[in-house]
Amino acid sequence: MHFEGRKHAFELLAARVSAQVLGRSGARYHDGWLTRPGGDGGVDFVGRLDVGTATNNVPLVVLGQAKCVSPSSSISPDQVARVVARLRRGWIGVFVTTGVFSRQAQVEVIDDQYPLVLIDGKTLGEEVLRMAAADHNGDLDRLLSSITGSYDLAITYRRPEEILYG
Repeated sequence: MHFEGRKHAFELLAARVSAQVLGRSGARYHDGWLTRPGGDGGVDFVGRLDVGTATNNVPLVVLGQAKCVSPSSSISPDQVARVVARLRRGWIGVFVTTGVFSRQAQVEVIDDQYPLVLIDGKTLGEEVLRMAAADHNGDLDRLLSSITGSYDLAITYRRPEEILYG
Protein backbone atom coordinates (compact mmCIF):
# COMPACT_ATOMS: atom_id res chain seq x y z
CA MET A 1 0.00 0.00 0.00
CA HIS A 2 1.45 3.35 -1.07
CA PHE A 3 0.47 5.22 2.12
CA GLU A 4 1.59 2.56 4.60
CA GLY A 5 3.60 4.32 7.29
CA ARG A 6 2.59 7.74 5.96
CA LYS A 7 -1.17 7.79 6.28
CA HIS A 8 -1.14 11.55 6.85
CA ALA A 9 -0.02 11.96 3.22
CA PHE A 10 -3.26 10.21 2.22
CA GLU A 11 -5.08 13.38 3.33
CA LEU A 12 -3.77 15.26 0.29
CA LEU A 13 -5.00 12.51 -2.04
CA ALA A 14 -8.39 12.68 -0.31
CA ALA A 15 -8.46 16.46 -0.80
CA ARG A 16 -7.63 16.11 -4.51
CA VAL A 17 -10.27 13.42 -5.03
CA SER A 18 -12.83 15.58 -3.22
CA ALA A 19 -11.98 18.46 -5.54
CA GLN A 20 -12.68 16.22 -8.53
CA VAL A 21 -15.97 14.89 -7.17
CA LEU A 22 -17.30 18.26 -6.00
CA GLY A 23 -16.03 20.07 -9.09
CA ARG A 24 -18.07 17.81 -11.37
CA SER A 25 -21.23 19.09 -9.67
CA GLY A 26 -20.99 22.25 -11.76
CA ALA A 27 -19.71 24.37 -8.88
CA ARG A 28 -16.14 25.65 -8.81
CA TYR A 29 -13.88 24.00 -6.25
CA HIS A 30 -10.87 25.86 -4.84
CA ASP A 31 -8.10 23.95 -3.13
CA GLY A 32 -7.33 25.05 0.37
CA TRP A 33 -4.93 23.36 2.75
CA LEU A 34 -4.33 20.40 4.99
CA THR A 35 -4.62 20.76 8.74
CA ARG A 36 -1.71 19.80 10.96
CA PRO A 37 -1.27 16.07 11.56
CA GLY A 38 -2.83 14.84 14.79
CA GLY A 39 -5.18 16.85 16.92
CA ASP A 40 -7.12 18.04 13.88
CA GLY A 41 -10.47 17.64 15.62
CA GLY A 42 -12.01 15.61 12.81
CA VAL A 43 -10.89 17.89 9.96
CA ASP A 44 -7.98 16.91 7.71
CA PHE A 45 -8.39 19.38 4.86
CA VAL A 46 -10.19 22.59 3.97
CA GLY A 47 -11.45 23.77 0.59
CA ARG A 48 -14.01 26.13 -0.88
CA LEU A 49 -16.89 25.45 -3.23
CA ASP A 50 -18.34 28.40 -5.16
CA VAL A 51 -21.95 27.82 -6.20
CA GLY A 52 -23.44 30.15 -8.81
CA THR A 53 -21.90 32.28 -11.54
CA ALA A 54 -18.49 33.93 -11.41
CA THR A 55 -20.06 37.29 -10.57
CA ASN A 56 -22.92 36.06 -8.41
CA ASN A 57 -21.98 33.12 -6.24
CA VAL A 58 -22.13 31.72 -2.75
CA PRO A 59 -18.81 30.46 -1.34
CA LEU A 60 -19.10 27.42 0.91
CA VAL A 61 -16.42 26.18 3.27
CA VAL A 62 -15.65 22.49 2.69
CA LEU A 63 -14.30 20.52 5.63
CA GLY A 64 -12.79 17.16 4.78
CA GLN A 65 -11.94 14.05 6.73
CA ALA A 66 -9.69 11.31 5.34
CA LYS A 67 -9.40 7.78 6.73
CA CYS A 68 -6.83 5.45 5.21
CA VAL A 69 -7.94 2.06 6.51
CA SER A 70 -8.09 -1.49 5.20
CA PRO A 71 -10.64 -1.86 2.38
CA SER A 72 -12.85 -4.07 4.55
CA SER A 73 -12.92 -1.58 7.44
CA SER A 74 -16.21 0.12 8.11
CA ILE A 75 -16.62 3.79 9.06
CA SER A 76 -19.01 4.13 11.99
CA PRO A 77 -21.74 6.70 12.62
CA ASP A 78 -19.59 8.16 15.42
CA GLN A 79 -16.74 8.85 13.01
CA VAL A 80 -19.12 10.56 10.58
CA ALA A 81 -20.77 12.56 13.38
CA ARG A 82 -17.37 13.89 14.46
CA VAL A 83 -16.97 15.62 11.10
CA VAL A 84 -20.55 16.90 11.09
CA ALA A 85 -20.03 18.40 14.56
CA ARG A 86 -17.35 20.71 13.07
CA LEU A 87 -19.66 22.12 10.39
CA ARG A 88 -21.14 25.57 10.75
CA ARG A 89 -24.17 26.98 8.99
CA GLY A 90 -23.53 27.12 5.25
CA TRP A 91 -20.58 24.73 5.37
CA ILE A 92 -20.42 21.27 3.87
CA GLY A 93 -18.31 18.25 4.68
CA VAL A 94 -16.74 15.45 2.73
CA PHE A 95 -15.54 12.17 4.22
CA VAL A 96 -13.11 10.11 2.13
CA THR A 97 -12.08 6.59 3.09
CA THR A 98 -10.30 3.62 1.59
CA GLY A 99 -12.87 1.49 3.42
CA VAL A 100 -16.65 1.50 3.43
CA PHE A 101 -19.33 3.37 5.34
CA SER A 102 -21.45 1.28 7.67
CA ARG A 103 -25.11 1.05 6.79
CA GLN A 104 -25.99 2.93 9.98
CA ALA A 105 -23.57 5.76 9.12
CA GLN A 106 -25.20 6.13 5.70
CA VAL A 107 -28.69 6.04 7.20
CA GLU A 108 -27.80 8.77 9.70
CA VAL A 109 -26.40 11.03 6.98
CA ILE A 110 -29.65 10.68 5.03
CA ASP A 111 -32.11 10.72 7.94
CA ASP A 112 -30.43 13.63 9.72
CA GLN A 113 -29.92 15.48 6.43
CA TYR A 114 -26.24 16.09 7.10
CA PRO A 115 -24.53 18.25 4.47
CA LEU A 116 -21.88 15.58 4.01
CA VAL A 117 -20.56 13.87 0.88
CA LEU A 118 -19.39 10.29 1.46
CA ILE A 119 -16.63 8.93 -0.78
CA ASP A 120 -15.94 5.25 -0.16
CA GLY A 121 -12.98 3.16 -1.24
CA LYS A 122 -14.56 2.06 -4.51
CA THR A 123 -15.33 5.62 -5.57
CA LEU A 124 -11.91 6.73 -4.37
CA GLY A 125 -10.24 4.09 -6.52
CA GLU A 126 -12.24 5.07 -9.60
CA GLU A 127 -11.35 8.74 -9.10
CA VAL A 128 -7.66 7.99 -8.59
CA LEU A 129 -7.54 5.98 -11.81
CA ARG A 130 -9.34 8.81 -13.64
CA MET A 131 -6.84 11.34 -12.28
CA ALA A 132 -3.86 9.16 -13.24
CA ALA A 133 -5.23 8.78 -16.77
CA ALA A 134 -5.85 12.52 -17.15
CA ASP A 135 -2.61 13.87 -15.68
CA HIS A 136 0.00 11.09 -15.72
CA ASN A 137 -0.71 8.96 -18.81
CA GLY A 138 -2.30 6.36 -16.56
CA ASP A 139 0.82 5.98 -14.40
CA LEU A 140 -0.64 5.47 -10.94
CA ASP A 141 2.75 5.45 -9.21
CA ARG A 142 3.64 8.84 -10.72
CA LEU A 143 0.33 10.31 -9.54
CA LEU A 144 0.73 9.00 -6.00
CA SER A 145 4.38 10.06 -5.82
CA SER A 146 3.52 13.58 -6.97
CA ILE A 147 0.86 13.83 -4.29
CA THR A 148 3.08 12.40 -1.56
CA GLY A 149 5.90 14.71 -2.61
CA SER A 150 3.82 17.86 -2.17
CA TYR A 151 2.28 16.87 1.18
CA ASP A 152 4.48 19.00 3.45
CA LEU A 153 3.82 22.14 1.39
CA ALA A 154 0.05 21.70 1.68
CA ILE A 155 -0.09 21.91 5.49
CA THR A 156 -1.21 25.26 6.85
CA TYR A 157 -2.12 26.45 10.32
CA ARG A 158 -5.26 28.47 9.57
CA ARG A 159 -8.87 28.55 10.64
CA PRO A 160 -11.30 27.02 8.09
CA GLU A 161 -13.29 30.24 7.60
CA GLU A 162 -10.14 31.95 6.27
CA ILE A 163 -10.70 30.12 2.97
CA LEU A 164 -13.55 32.57 2.32
CA TYR A 165 -11.18 35.56 2.28
CA GLY A 166 -8.76 34.60 -0.38
